[in-house]
Amino acid sequence: MLEALVKIGLLVGGLMTAAAYFVLLERRMAAWTQDRIGPNRVGIPLTNIKLWGLGQPLADGLKFILKEEYTPAHVDRRLYVLAPLVILAAALATYAVIPFGSLIPSFSIGQFKVEKPIQLTVAPGVDVGMVYVFALSSIAVYGVILGGWASNSKYSFLGGLRSSAQLIAYELPMGLGILGVVLAAGSLNLNTIITAQAQQGWYAFVQPLGFVVFVVAAFAEAARLPFDLPECEQELIGGYHTEYSGMKLIIYLIAEFLHMITASFLIVILFLGGWHLPVLTGDPTATSIGWVTAILRILVLQGKIVAVILFFMWVRWSWPRFRFDQLMNLAWKIMLPLGLVNLVTLAVLYEAYHVYVGRDVTDPVGVNSGWLLLIVACSWIAFIAAWIVVALFNPLVTDNRPRRDLSLTTVDSQI
Repeated sequence: MLEALVKIGLLVGGLMTAAAYFVLLERRMAAWTQDRIGPNRVGIPLTNIKLWGLGQPLADGLKFILKEEYTPAHVDRRLYVLAPLVILAAALATYAVIPFGSLIPSFSIGQFKVEKPIQLTVAPGVDVGMVYVFALSSIAVYGVILGGWASNSKYSFLGGLRSSAQLIAYELPMGLGILGVVLAAGSLNLNTIITAQAQQGWYAFVQPLGFVVFVVAAFAEAARLPFDLPECEQELIGGYHTEYSGMKLIIYLIAEFLHMITASFLIVILFLGGWHLPVLTGDPTATSIGWVTAILRILVLQGKIVAVILFFMWVRWSWPRFRFDQLMNLAWKIMLPLGLVNLVTLAVLYEAYHVYVGRDVTDPVGVNSGWLLLIVACSWIAFIAAWIVVALFNPLVTDNRPRRDLSLTTVDSQI
């Protein structure tokens, strides 16, 4: 129990601090991308020491805490308060099965002894970790829908509807992207998936089509540009949290940022090898490691996650927002078929491996390198062929002019 409580404290404290300072990093990155000045003045209070603006997250947090807790009179008060709590609880509970490192060796401090290595997962040994993550990510959408409905505002309601349609649409290709990983690793346990990549190669290179499908779907699930239609300020003011302010609003904003961090964790763990780095991080199957290896694995994992988060931020401040019909077309007409192509291709390849080699690719005996190269080559061929087909049948130039094929009379009758 003590071990679990320490892990939870470290994880929640680290996530909250990371979310605050990643906001500062994103604002600085936006300033760099758009050639303007970012926050760089707030430092130590009551002094002239600016510390490159590192006090800005503290100032922003205090602003929300000290702001008046105003609840509009027209809202459904119970659901209005419940909605941000639901989305934050789901965002934090997801990390129960996500590893934030590998192992910590046994150690002793005075009379206090830890006789066996500690796994850096709050709930280690959960063999259905990916199912758990998907279940909680599905629950998170209820916080968005409840917020839009309880606000009793057309802007908030439209934001909630957009979000529900978007999240449901992109959960399907995301699941298809993950199924290829499950086929290769033979497990839903995230630590087992990392170990399998250390033996077979990172799945971003073994399954490029599944990697691209998953990354695009992860962007949409996190509602980041160019997929932030649920809250696009030009149309809906603030989307589903238009009527929120103070601590309720910051809970929503923290949960949104945690979704991006969760997506980065999953991209790294499922496709980029997790804490594994050849030569540097040691034997992936070892049940006991030294302190140097343990620290290196933590640093490798966190470094990869920061790199993916920076990629999220770079895309946000570089790409324009999609139109909503383009967003849904991308999900149903492009990502879903590509996910199916990836799944069928990998199922055929891994079944052929099982038939001709006589064992699964996850067998402890080892991987047949010749067949592994064949799987990688066929996966890349499928990726390039799918890319060409999409380019030929989906034009690169989209007509963004206002649609005039519907008369005002027809629109009025539909409304």
